[in-house]
Order: sequence, then structure tokens, then C-alpha cells
Amino acid sequence: MNKIKSQKIEEFLKDLGSSSPTPGGGATAALTGAMSASLVEMVANITIGKGKYQSVQGEVKRISNKASGLSKKLLFLADEDAKAFDKVMASYRSRNKAKIKKALQLATDIPTRVSRLSKEAESLGVIIAKIGSKNAHSDAKSAVYLARAAYKSAQENIRINKKALAALK
Repeated sequence: MNKIKSQKIEEFLKDLGSSSPTPGGGATAALTGAMSASLVEMVANITIGKGKYQSVQGEVKRISNKASGLSKKLLFLADEDAKAFDKVMASYRSRNKAKIKKALQLATDIPTRVSRLSKEAESLGVIIAKIGSKNAHSDAKSAVYLARAAYKSAQENIRINKKALAALK
């Protein structure tokens, strides 16, 4: 599998639809969160410099910067999630309980981070939908909905990995 970060969308979707378990739901959750944050950033950037929104320029610039950082972190986590799942599969093949636990913990930690960062993107989306350019309101709302989907998807990955960890005890 190629790094998600450097893949063309068509290539990623082909990999996603293949019989390979990676990339899967976790990587897609992270990528969806990254798209949400990028939409927030776009709405903020459309708003910056517009006289009608002069009173919120400082906050909008802060949102733009924060969203940009979130997008980069979430994109990084998309690749990390795929790597973590590959480690889980390898650990099961090894039949080493300690390795399995360690791999499952990593596979739980990454979607936990995706979940937290997606919630941040959602919060920024809610704010920018209220104060940002009204011409991009639907983009801001789309960012909110994508962040919620990323959060819920990450939560599913957390649940299944915690269930697997509990079964090892």
C-alpha cells in the first residue's frame, strides 16, 4: 500500500475497495477528519480580508491556522492507522500475546487521537459556520458533518480494539 498522504484520490479509493484490509475504516476516519479540517480552513480563508467580517478577523485567522494543523495531523494519522492495523495482523500471526496486546493498544491509541482531533475540527466548523463568510456556509456545515462522521468512525475502531484487548485478559 502506498502512503495515503501521497496517493491520488483514485488510487486511494482503489486500495480502499480492494480485498486488502488496509486502508480501512480507521484510515478513512482520519482522512475524513482531515477533509473536515481543510474545509474549515477554506471557509476561514475565504472570510479573511473581507470588510464585512472585519470584527472577527483575529478569530478567523486563529481558526484557519488551527484547522490547517488539524488537517496535517489527521492526514498523518491516516497512514499511522493503516500501519497499526498491519502490526495487529502480524502480531496475531506471531501468536505472541504480548505483541498482540501491544499492537492492539496502538490500534486503539491512534483512533483515540483521530476522535479527539475530529471533535476539534467539528468545534471549529461550528464556529466558522456562525462567523465565517455566508457564501461558504454550506462548506462550513459540511465540515461539521464530516467531522462528526470521522469521530463516530474512530469510535467504532476504538470499541472493536478494546473488545479484542479485553478478550486477551
